[in-house]
Amino acid sequence: MIEIFFDGNEAARVYADECRKQGWPLVIDHITIRCMNVDRRAEPFLKNGYRFEGEVVEYPDQGWWAKVYRRPGYPALFVDQAYEDERGRKSIIPAWVARFSDQVLHHVAVRVQDIDQTIAALKKRGVEFSGAVVGNKGTRLRQIFTASEVREGEAFSVLELTERNGYDGFYPEQADSLMQSSTKTRSK
Repeated sequence: MIEIFFDGNEAARVYADECRKQGWPLVIDHITIRCMNVDRRAEPFLKNGYRFEGEVVEYPDQGWWAKVYRRPGYPALFVDQAYEDERGRKSIIPAWVARFSDQVLHHVAVRVQDIDQTIAALKKRGVEFSGAVVGNKGTRLRQIFTASEVREGEAFSVLELTERNGYDGFYPEQADSLMQSSTKTRSK
């Protein structure tokens, strides 16, 4: 799935090339799948050694929630869906899944040493970003999405840059602002 993502996402290809040029390690922090049923979609990953250990993030005001699955030595798996009740009507996830399915990655997050330096290098190569970095400089988690790749006229996939400073989790307020920013498409 990661290979297919990199083949289909221009920002990811540029990032991989920049890693080779700069000598940066290419480390996948986490992958994200959008779906209609988190538990059902996670089954194949559970059969392959991923485990759910109670890490749930919820965004009731935006109509969605997620579970985080982990396997030692592998990127975290973030699986999200809309709430199945009235709250889910606000979520952008069902329309995205209806259009693109739950068999592709919405985004891949790469772990970077210095998010500001990485953004500058990618901007020089024409990569656009969907907004500002979420998280203050020096904090335990900073993130940003590239502008979305477009398929069938709709925002499809994004590359996420993630700078971690000793923290392995996810902040609900950060994930939601990233989710909303993923609808910005890159200019042609």
